[in-house]
Amino acid sequence: MWRKMITIGTLAGVVAGGSAAGRVHPVRRGDTLEAIGHRYGVDVRALVVANNLRDPDRLPAGTTLSIPAPRPAPPRPAVPTAPARRPALPSATGAARPAARPAPPAGRPGALRETVVRMPPAELAAARPAPRILVPPDRIGLRPVFLRFSRLAGVPSDLAMALAWQESGWQRSKVSSTRAVGVMQLMPDTVDFVSASLLGTAPLDPADPVANIRMGTRFLRYLLDSHGGNLDRALASYYQGLRSVRERGPLEETDRFVANVKALRGRL
Repeated sequence: MWRKMITIGTLAGVVAGGSAAGRVHPVRRGDTLEAIGHRYGVDVRALVVANNLRDPDRLPAGTTLSIPAPRPAPPRPAVPTAPARRPALPSATGAARPAARPAPPAGRPGALRETVVRMPPAELAAARPAPRILVPPDRIGLRPVFLRFSRLAGVPSDLAMALAWQESGWQRSKVSSTRAVGVMQLMPDTVDFVSASLLGTAPLDPADPVANIRMGTRFLRYLLDSHGGNLDRALASYYQGLRSVRERGPLEETDRFVANVKALRGRL
């Protein structure tokens, strides 16, 4: 899986470039650690450690933050000569179906852009002509969890459920060959990044389906924000990696993954 080769722990560091070593930032009203980190090209965890912050959510105006040097980018991974996997569209029976052709990526002639907006917690996308997927009884109880954390993260609940179904079929015990874990197939670096930098907690347990969905939906929100709400690019980054999509664009197998997820929306 291409995206499993990307180090997610450096995602915040690729949002802005440049060196900020030896700099300080006077805190103004309305400042947040995430916004400050984006401005100087450092992640939130580095700011917390450098300034010995006990409560990262409280930044009194008038105080001064020390800005650490940004973390160097990891070496660029080699492009694989063959796809790591062939994503297939899951169905109620487990049989694979051909994936729909994706819309052209943004920036190309004739490209279509779909922008994600915040949705109420229980609102799903409009019904699609395709039949609904019959979720097995041992997994159907995860639907309220998706609704809850999609609302908290500000992402469409049907999008989060479709993404998780494409990744694992909502199997809480699934572990990939690259150590991606659980319902939303989270890598260890993703768990650390989302827990510390986005949720401000100790590392959560990805084997716990509730914690896994909480982290996966919050990470999806981060990717949507990183791409200005562009749905195709956010899903591509979830699969292939944020840095890789920015530097190379989506791979062919990534386009198939994105098309599969979009085809699943409204069917769960």
